[in-house]
Amino acid sequence: MESINYMQRAGANEVITKSQRPSLIRGIEAVMAVIMLLAFLFILHGCKEDDDMDNQKPDSFNGTITAKVENGASYDNQISAVWALFDSSTSTGQLTGRSLASGEYSNGGFTFNMPEIPAQFLMNVQTFFAAVLNVSGELEISNPDARMHYADFWGIDDSNNYVDYFTYTNTGSKRTTCLFVYADSDVTVKGGTNINVMIVQGWNRIYRSSEKVVSKAPGGMKWYLRSVVK
Repeated sequence: MESINYMQRAGANEVITKSQRPSLIRGIEAVMAVIMLLAFLFILHGCKEDDDMDNQKPDSFNGTITAKVENGASYDNQISAVWALFDSSTSTGQLTGRSLASGEYSNGGFTFNMPEIPAQFLMNVQTFFAAVLNVSGELEISNPDARMHYADFWGIDDSNNYVDYFTYTNTGSKRTTCLFVYADSDVTVKGGTNINVMIVQGWNRIYRSSEKVVSKAPGGMKWYLRSVVK
């Protein structure tokens, strides 16, 4: 007669035969696989939350601009001043806008402190994201009453004519451009996977690319002079 091997469970009278062992092992393996998968998803979710918070956290910009322009010394003979404007336009062939600040352009750069934008010229946060940042879709806004606006920076010659505008950006296929934004109160804005911004009262830097809008600066950001079609 063929003998049957078995194993006794502590505290039980059940026996597990040789033919039952594979099923038991497979069951244990399945449970362990589920546990490992849940642990992986938990870690992945935690990493995503950390990344979201990292992208959302604003940088330490306090409204003081110290710009060293790429190849900036070559413009010293063309540009004598930099004007910070809001509501700026060159649609008429001349530069128009509301003045915020100005500074001397020398040694390939410029420096000045940004004042507040008067309250009557600020726009609602929803309007700003739709009209200025071209963001569509539903947004999660912590403070719908927040209002804001942004500034542009223009190179001016000795005759008070504009030459070009300055931009803080990087280069490459996934170019990101910085907007200098003033807000009258704190607000966070989220939308899907590509909008994640924390704005504080005062001046902020927001980084916009074709893929996302975030508060965290990417690598390679520099000041450049960009041509304007006149």
